Amino acid sequence: MRIMVVACLYTVASGLPALGQLTITNPDETKSPSNVRQVSLTTPPSINTPIPAQPPPSHQLRIRVQFMEVDQATREAIYAGLGADTLRTSTNLPLENSQDSNSKTLNNFPTKSDAVTRTTALVTQAVLTTAEVAGILKMTEASRNSIIADAPNLLLLNNNKIELTDMIQRPFVVNHEKQGDEIRPILQHIDEGTRVGIIARIDSPTISTKKHFQIGCEIVSRRLIETRTDFLYGLGTDPLRVQIPHLQVTTARATANLAYGQTLLVDPHVTSTRSFRSETSVPFLGKLPYVGRSFKNVAVTTHDQHLIVLLHPAPMSEN
Repeated sequence: MRIMVVACLYTVASGLPALGQLTITNPDETKSPSNVRQVSLTTPPSINTPIPAQPPPSHQLRIRVQFMEVDQATREAIYAGLGADTLRTSTNLPLENSQDSNSKTLNNFPTKSDAVTRTTALVTQAVLTTAEVAGILKMTEASRNSIIADAPNLLLLNNNKIELTDMIQRPFVVNHEKQGDEIRPILQHIDEGTRVGIIARIDSPTISTKKHFQIGCEIVSRRLIETRTDFLYGLGTDPLRVQIPHLQVTTARATANLAYGQTLLVDPHVTSTRSFRSETSVPFLGKLPYVGRSFKNVAVTTHDQHLIVLLHPAPMSEN
């Protein structure tokens, strides 16, 4: 995406290439401003109940998803404009690992080692009007260090789940094994990126002319924050070098009741760092062929960006 949700993806220390990903873009979008780009996402099928062959249109929903990566100044301006009465932030303490064991005998002693980093999770959500959404998008487009991306419109069956996934696989040499007289490295592929799961239900599909929705959103962010080098002993006279990737997985969940025309904002408190290229030039001289580059100044700056997701639900009968 020139986004997403999606953090700045970099190459691992091993120099091994990342595996490819399938992409889906929205052909209906018109040309966007310079800081707006299409998001590339994969869309797996619904994972809940089986899909009927021809469900009635009143039981279908269309969800438009927009991803924003905004800098800190824009984020603060958005929340200041919405006000404290609109926003709600929930904080969840880290869960204990189910594999933790205070075993007293060898019968229940764990046989595998693990390393887990626990941190408190936060999610901010708000139910927005059309005017509030327009104001947020205007502020984001006006920021030189913020990005907007539209995902393909999603079609959901009533009370069924669908997912958008933007992941790549990164290979790491995490072990070695002896095969005959040779010692070969063992690769482990780690998914990095963002996955958004959405489930929605129409409360009044036929009785009321003003539709109401219940919507749930789960945002999973998988980010490689560090790759440490360590050594493996016991397979030869010399220690073997291995990579220890440190992966941070953040899961944010939000639910809300919406009326037709309202939008759900979800901020999973996920931050990434992105580089921006800016160019300034001397008026007139900077536009001269060949010699103009001597009167230009190119600067690359990095900014922390915060992911914000907007969900716009509507019944198919309103399309």
